[in-house]
Formats: sequence, structure tokens, C-alpha cells
Amino acid sequence: MPFMISWVCVALFNVSMISGLILAFVYKPSVAYESVQKITYIVPYGNLFRELHYFSSEAFLVFTLIHIILELSKSKFNISQSSWNYSILALILLFFLMFTGYVLKADLSGLSAGEVALSLLKQTPFLSNLTFLFEDSSFFIWKFYIWHILFLPIILVYAVYVHVKSFKTKYFIIGLGISVLSMIVFKMPNDVLPSAIDIHVQGPWFFRGAENLLMLGISPVLVNITIAIPFVLLFIYFYKEKFRKFIGFCLILWSALYASFYLI
Repeated sequence: MPFMISWVCVALFNVSMISGLILAFVYKPSVAYESVQKITYIVPYGNLFRELHYFSSEAFLVFTLIHIILELSKSKFNISQSSWNYSILALILLFFLMFTGYVLKADLSGLSAGEVALSLLKQTPFLSNLTFLFEDSSFFIWKFYIWHILFLPIILVYAVYVHVKSFKTKYFIIGLGISVLSMIVFKMPNDVLPSAIDIHVQGPWFFRGAENLLMLGISPVLVNITIAIPFVLLFIYFYKEKFRKFIGFCLILWSALYASFYLI
């Protein structure tokens, strides 16, 4: 079962990459919101590929988290140190990739999420020096666009390749099927007009806990530490065999607390 889920993860990743590549030929960052609306309502099969890209990415993240949980539940690791390190790197890149994709919607919720993320960077020592990587005063989403379509996919493809070493084509149909089923069962969030007023918007679901912490007046530094905790714990999990139960407990505790912040 864990072995099959790992290949389903890779298959979902491929579905997301292929559908995203198709959308890239139509998406124009200079008129991002209008471009997304054109894809959704005018371009033939545009909305189909947009939903396929969205749900395959969401499913990829969910199945990746399940895969990691199953790996942590094993008494012994069957992967190498480098493979584990690259898997954690891939997880971090996946969150960044999905977040930048959310910003590229360029609707009110996407732009607001981008502004909150930049604010988190600016108000945190050391991280404030990295804002130039994402911020552009004349063209807000430009650097998010470059990260999403170029740098992050390239690095993520490499990290996934090092982790799995191969690809089983038979699982691609399963990944495609999961994506299509998700499209049927669930509804993609509606786009919010950028000029809309008096409307409460939120970022992607995995970022809402952080947003709610900020709304409660928690320091941006502590919020960034909160975001970093699970990745640090996952990284050291491989190396500290004697403390794995304690680290696992900390991960469960963190998940419960973050979920409670999400529900606030």
C-alpha cells in the first residue's frame, strides 16, 4: 500500500505538470486576472484543464502527506539518507509551488495571500533580505510567475527524480482518474474580483492557519517559526532514531494545534 501511494503521488505530479504546461500557453501574467477568466470561460476546454491542474495539484499534496505519514509509521526506513532529504525538499517546494500558483489567479484572494506572505518576510529578520526574490513594485505577480513556471518546477522535478529514480506509466491513469473524480466530487473555489470590497478572503487552505495567527496578533517571527517547525522535525527524524517517537508526537501535536488555528 505505501509503495503504491508513492507512485500515485508521482502520477498526480505528472498530471499537474502536463495540465499546467498547457495552461502556460494561454496564461498572460501582464493581464493575469483577465487571462484566468479567459481560460475559464472562453478558451475551448480551458476550464477543464484549469480544474485538472488545480485538483491534481491538491491531490498530489494530500497523497504526499499520506505517503509521509505512512513512512513515519514504519519501524524501519527503506530509503537512503539522501532520498529522505530530497523528499523533505520536495515537500517544501510543493507548498511553495502551490502557493505561487494560488497567487497567479490574481483575484482578490490570490493577491491578498501574496501580500500577506510578503509582509511575513518583511517583518522577519534575515527573511526580510529575501523579499527581492518575490517582490516587484511595478508588476506584483511577475516574480511569483517566474518561480511558478520555471525555478520551482525544475528543482521539484529534480528532487522527485532523485527520490523515486523512475516512473511507472501504469499509475498515470490512476493519477488522472483521481484528478477527474476530484473534479466531479468537489468544486474549485470561485475567483473574487480584484476590485471587490467588503469581502472576506483567505489564502490557500494550508496557509490559513498562519493567516489566522496573524489576525490574532501573533508576531510574524513566531508565525514563520510555526510554519518551519514540521519541516525541521521531518528533516531530523531520519537522523535521531532514539527520539523518533518524541518527534512523531511533536508532529502530531503541531498538526492538531495548526488545525485548531485553521478552524478559528
